[in-house]
Amino acid sequence: MEGTPRPTEDPTARTRSLVAFVVAAAALASPARTATRQQVFRGGVQTVAVYATVHGPDGHLATGLAERDFEVRDNGRPVQLTLFSDDVVPITVALMLDMSGSMMEEYVRVRQAAFDFVATLLPADRLRIGTFGTEVAVSPLLTSDKATLERVIREEVWPGGATPLWTAIDRGMRSLHDEPGRRVVLALTDGANNCTGKLPCASFGQVRHDAEAQGFIVYAIGMPHAPLAGELVGLTDVTGGGHFDVAGDADLGATFATVADELHHQYTLGFTPAVLDGKVHVLDVRVSQPGFTARARRSYVATADR
Repeated sequence: MEGTPRPTEDPTARTRSLVAFVVAAAALASPARTATRQQVFRGGVQTVAVYATVHGPDGHLATGLAERDFEVRDNGRPVQLTLFSDDVVPITVALMLDMSGSMMEEYVRVRQAAFDFVATLLPADRLRIGTFGTEVAVSPLLTSDKATLERVIREEVWPGGATPLWTAIDRGMRSLHDEPGRRVVLALTDGANNCTGKLPCASFGQVRHDAEAQGFIVYAIGMPHAPLAGELVGLTDVTGGGHFDVAGDADLGATFATVADELHHQYTLGFTPAVLDGKVHVLDVRVSQPGFTARARRSYVATADR
């Protein structure tokens, strides 16, 4: 398994702040590693990581915004941002592909789209590929090596079975549990959850709780004959991800490219909570520019024991 490259030193204060944020986010995302960061988080101080996708009035991704353009509210109260960056931060993604029996006719199309998604990865990004159908299988390889990822797609992606959607997302999150930084689960599916057979079936409630508590970002792509709805759309909304329906014979690879483009142009925000009460806090991220909208996680757990 490849690690995330160490950030290089930069004399600017902005880059030093981003490096500090990545360290903070790593500690938040990896409970097992928090003990090694005690010198960074003295006295229970923590940084809440918030990644925001912003669209302008024209519906396109908005870049070039400044810190002053953002307002973050914690339980309704504005907070002071301690970290801000619009630099590209490496992403770690679990790509979960629905390979249920109903996807048989889409197999070639889905496989090509997966190749297209691999092509969008930047050198520091890392991807793990999983499938769900008769079973939920997640590759042990988390890597930025495109040749390796393409081999996994060619050799380990086969259709058949039902649609254990929540179990698939749960497994995707578990596979990234100990990884630092921004962690994303991207699910492609053509149907609602249908967990049968001998699989241990995760529930929507369990998946939503874990995604919110651990700061995962969930994206979903729906196939033409089965648009996304209900709980899955809600899950993407509360985690700050996105959801897309592929129309007719539209280019599925282009939809994957849209997801990658969003992730590569998110704003990195961070703040220190006023209280660590162990409770779920509601987050609200706003952009002051007229007509601009921000999409980000809607909650976090205010505790130092992460």
